[in-house]
Amino acid sequence: MKKTIFYLFLSFCFLTFSLVDQLEAQALGRKNAQDILAKLDQELNLGDGLIKSNLVLIRRTGASETWKVNLFRNEGNLLYLMERKGRGLETKLLSLDEGDRVFVYNSLSTKLFRKAEEEKYEIFQNSGFSFIDLSGYLYQANYDPIVNGETEINGESFTRVTLKPIITYDYKKLVLLMSKDERPFRIDFHDKEGVLYKSLNIKYAKIKFKTSKSVEQKEVAARLEMLDLSTGNIGVLEIQEVDTTVKNDPALFEVENLAR
Repeated sequence: MKKTIFYLFLSFCFLTFSLVDQLEAQALGRKNAQDILAKLDQELNLGDGLIKSNLVLIRRTGASETWKVNLFRNEGNLLYLMERKGRGLETKLLSLDEGDRVFVYNSLSTKLFRKAEEEKYEIFQNSGFSFIDLSGYLYQANYDPIVNGETEINGESFTRVTLKPIITYDYKKLVLLMSKDERPFRIDFHDKEGVLYKSLNIKYAKIKFKTSKSVEQKEVAARLEMLDLSTGNIGVLEIQEVDTTVKNDPALFEVENLAR
């Protein structure tokens, strides 16, 4: 009888320790996944100030269009001013509170639109980038990440992370590939049915980066290439220069000033 009780006690201890190990492993996995998302947000957020870039639309036919983009950032608020050669200032895109509210002002028609939650996933100018993609929203705050092991591309190994949206609208899931040096490499977007319909390739290059202490050539996520599989179009956001010394007037981010 005593031996039976002893063996039962040992079994209980073994199961308890195994459960604790599993819980600790799960907690570590969640922490690692959250750390990866934090790194993704860090790489894509180039800081407050003024970011000069180009948005290039390359159609399946090979024809292309280019917008000159000035992006003003300040504490989770973004204002895009988009100009096209021969047309001047076309669009003002205002994102407030990390994409919580998104407004689009068409300078040519002088019409202002506030995007509803579902409308934030509409594609801007056939570029493959949705309004929510451009809004500066944080992946860590909007997705639940799960590490799914490793995958290999051209001999290089990447960590594969599935991102499930906390609130589902248009994206059922995203799949992030993270390099071993902790740089985001690609994000695959899956629609409501779980079908892959666009991919964002993230490429790094040195650009002019100005701070209050120095002006240097800094390597950043300088080229974002969005392939829209449904249209064959490619949208390329090319970052050219970052100036964090620009102190943006809060009035820039007021909706009533968009028409000015």
